[in-house]
Amino acid sequence: MKSKQSFRLLILLVFGMTVMAFTPQKSIQLRYNFNQGEKYKLEIKTTQNISMSVGGQTMVMKQNIILNQTSEILSGSNDENIELEFSYDRVRFDQSGLGMEIKWDSDQPESAQDNMMVQQIAAQFKKSLAEKVNSTIDKFGNPIQSTSSGGMGNTNVSGVEMGMLVVFPEHNISVGQSWDVSTKPDPGSDFTINSTYTLTSVKGSKAFISYEGTLSGTEMDGEKAKLSGTISGKAEVNTKTGWLESATTMQNMEMEMEQQGQVIPMSLNSVIELKSK
Repeated sequence: MKSKQSFRLLILLVFGMTVMAFTPQKSIQLRYNFNQGEKYKLEIKTTQNISMSVGGQTMVMKQNIILNQTSEILSGSNDENIELEFSYDRVRFDQSGLGMEIKWDSDQPESAQDNMMVQQIAAQFKKSLAEKVNSTIDKFGNPIQSTSSGGMGNTNVSGVEMGMLVVFPEHNISVGQSWDVSTKPDPGSDFTINSTYTLTSVKGSKAFISYEGTLSGTEMDGEKAKLSGTISGKAEVNTKTGWLESATTMQNMEMEMEQQGQVIPMSLNSVIELKSK
C-alpha cells in the first residue's frame, strides 16, 4: 500500500512539474513612471585599478571613489519625455600608487590645505559638486539629451548619470527573455556600448536583471583613443517606477591614448556598486 501511495505521489509531482514547465510565464512591461518633484538618492562606490605606460615606465594606481548623488524628477511620466536633474552631494576619493596616497572628502575640505596634489584633485571634484546635470529620457530610458550647468555642453547621455538607468524594451518581457541596447555616450565620438539585458526573475515589485556587453571606440573628447573592453553585472529595479535600486557592474577596459604624438597604453579594471538610499 505504501509503495502504491509513493508511486502516486511521484506521478503527481512529475505531472505538476510538467504543467509548470509548459505554463507560459507572465510577461511584464518595464518602463519609467515618475511623478514630478520626486527625489531619489544614490550612493555609488567605485573600486578600480589603473595601469599605464609612460616613457617606458609602468605606473599602477588603485582608486576608491564614493559619490553621493540626488536625482530630482523635473517632469513626470505624463509628459512625452522625462527630465531629471542630477547633483552631487558628497565625494570621497582615495588613491594609492607611485609611492603616494591621496585622500579627500568634500565634507572635510580642510584636508587639502597642505597638499598640492590633493588640492588639484579637490578642485576637479568641486566643479562636479557645484554643477547640475539635466538629462532627458523617454519612458523606456532611451537617452534624448543631457546638459550640464558647468559648461560641459550637450551630449546624448551624461556618463555615470545615465549609466544608473536601465534601458528597457518597448515590448512586454518574460523571465528568461533578453533584449539588446546600443548607446553612444558622446555624439561627437564613436565610443559605443553594446549590451544585452536579461530579465532573470520578478519577485513582488522587484525585477532582477543581468547584463553583459562590449565597449569600443577610436576617439574621445576629440582625441585619438583606441578603446575596447567588456562590461557585465546585475541590477534590481522597481517594477512600479523603473528606478534602479541597486546594481553591481564589472568593467574591464584596454585603451591607447595619443598625446603630443606619444601613444599611452592604459588598462582599467573597475567594480561599480550602486545603492538607492
